[in-house]
Amino acid sequence: MIKDNKGFFESQSMFICDQISLKILDVNNAALGLINKSKEEIDGLSLHDLVEDVTPELAASIQQNNQASTFDKVWSIKNGNGNPIIVQFSSHIITYYGKPAKILIAHDLSSLLEEDEHTLVSTPVGFQGFPLAEVEWKPNGEILRWSDKATEMFGWEESEVIADNSLLKNFVHHEDVDLVFGTIQNLINQKGEDISIVNRNITKDGKMVYSEWHNSILYGNNGEVVSIYSLVANVTERALAYKESQKSIQSYRDLFDSMTDAIYILDDENKIVIANKGLKLTYGYNLRDLVGKDQSILRAPGKFDAKAMMEIRRRSKTQKAQKLEVWSKKANGEVFLTEMLVNRGSYFGKNVLIIIERDISDRKFAEEELIRRETLFSELFNTTPLAITLLNSHNEVELVNKGFEHLFGYDFEEIKGLEIDRIIVPETGANEAVRLTNSPIVEEKQLVRVAKDGTHLDVIVYSVPVIIDGKVKAKFGLYVDITERKKAEETIKKSLKEKEVLLAEVHHRVKNNLAVITGLLELQSYATQNENAQKVLKDSQMRVRSIALVHEKLYQNENLTEVDVSSYIEELITSVKRAIGTKDLSVDIKLDVDDLKLPITQAIPCGLLINEIVTNSFKHAFRGKEEGTIDVSIKNGGEKVTIKVEDNGIGLDQENFSKPGISLGMKLIRTLAKQLRASTEVSSNDGTSYSFVFNKVRN
Repeated sequence: MIKDNKGFFESQSMFICDQISLKILDVNNAALGLINKSKEEIDGLSLHDLVEDVTPELAASIQQNNQASTFDKVWSIKNGNGNPIIVQFSSHIITYYGKPAKILIAHDLSSLLEEDEHTLVSTPVGFQGFPLAEVEWKPNGEILRWSDKATEMFGWEESEVIADNSLLKNFVHHEDVDLVFGTIQNLINQKGEDISIVNRNITKDGKMVYSEWHNSILYGNNGEVVSIYSLVANVTERALAYKESQKSIQSYRDLFDSMTDAIYILDDENKIVIANKGLKLTYGYNLRDLVGKDQSILRAPGKFDAKAMMEIRRRSKTQKAQKLEVWSKKANGEVFLTEMLVNRGSYFGKNVLIIIERDISDRKFAEEELIRRETLFSELFNTTPLAITLLNSHNEVELVNKGFEHLFGYDFEEIKGLEIDRIIVPETGANEAVRLTNSPIVEEKQLVRVAKDGTHLDVIVYSVPVIIDGKVKAKFGLYVDITERKKAEETIKKSLKEKEVLLAEVHHRVKNNLAVITGLLELQSYATQNENAQKVLKDSQMRVRSIALVHEKLYQNENLTEVDVSSYIEELITSVKRAIGTKDLSVDIKLDVDDLKLPITQAIPCGLLINEIVTNSFKHAFRGKEEGTIDVSIKNGGEKVTIKVEDNGIGLDQENFSKPGISLGMKLIRTLAKQLRASTEVSSNDGTSYSFVFNKVRN
């Protein structure tokens, strides 16, 4: 409560009001006298119930006489006797029984209506024109009070924000939530009272604004947090301007640091004022260890003295820039060579030297290496047995090596400045020679060239253009003499042709001999009346025919080492069907054979394997049936080959497949599978199925 026995409170009309709603919480006697009411009469009223706007003319007159800002609101007090009292209010934030409140002092301006030249000692502040938004809230984000200025600034009405306990956290930008609430909580933990926070807020219409919150923690009598009272200012323009200035500063700093060269500034005492990250890359020092140090820390001992630096500084007054090479020292003690560029400049109004240094150790090494390579190239050019000529852009000889002189018989002085294509190219190859010499890319051709004595030489010609900045500046011609190699190749080709003819003849003779054996077996079968013997001879005849067919295919092919499996198997199946087919049994043989070539060592076992299985199917699989189907497939899996032969016959006793004492055909199937090193699967379910998988042998 306000104590009436204090002279100040007796002389000033003072109202204590709720900070947001302006509900009257207490008044002093002077205020009661001003409004001519008792405390009981104003119980439950707000200050708005006691004041009303004055006419614009009256307000203008008061403000003119008062020399007050147009933002200072003028009010008319409704007192009990009906006489209006003209006032302005000044306000102050206080804590009233642990809660935020305002103390408002009414300044009586009624006398200004009669005294035109009266001037107030101080300018009162109108409580309606307060420029900051006022928000009272709890640490958990619950909003207790929300001023009209807050509504104007952020868009939400007081009723909306008080009804929604989660609004404040959503209202604060999600990236700033931890900053705001974490900072406030730290302040509370330390029993602090005031703190200002700049953060981003999202308005009701979705716009982002920067706000500066001046927060005061209001504690109760027991030290508990009653609420947080905040005065909020929109600082968007300030924040964006600061952000842009920081971007500008950072962009210059980034540009400064992006330079890989070492850049630093020396003051008048040769001390380092500032340096970029390039200096750290070049020298290995941490920048904070260099600032304020004499630049001699970067120099190699005994390689650079103070007098030299004084001379550089003296020359910088008259020269725009100085470039020199100096020996420097890295943080690890390594001595290396740098190129130093020195310029005079200004830094915060002071004359300074701007130094740019670049490590040129690699460049120096490269220069030395270039000299060494040029020497090596010269040695190689002159000592290589290859014939080499260097031409200019007009195809004229600029240089030839010893190998060229030896191969073609010309001395360099004889052909210097002449077009090479007019010297060593035969008439029939002139057009091709010009095209090759003018080629913009490296090309290789096997051609004929003419020596000085008229000898025609078989050579491999390499045309190598020298391209600089996208243009052909020169050309190298390299000549490899292959005359003797050509003769040897012709001899080898002739010998190879003879061997191919001989191999074809061998296959032909083997095929014929096997045909003779087949014929003998057939004659033998006619000579015996024993049916078992005839069957055995016929089976052997089919097996020999299978082998002979391989040699026939090899003889017919250009490739005398590999058999085309597709045509071979197709002809083999046709031969089997024709040899053992009967009128009483109709067997449909379906072939599915990939494009595949096998060497003779695998083609013959494959043919015999398929011959045995198909023959067995014809003989045994369809007993008691008038028709049947046999599927033969050979699949090329790259490295692996899969053979499958299936029939829909009566099936096979699978257990007997691996037992001793089985038929010769079954023994052959098992033996041939081992010869191919094939994994074998045999099944008998609605017929018999054989599957063999083996690795293809490269020829």
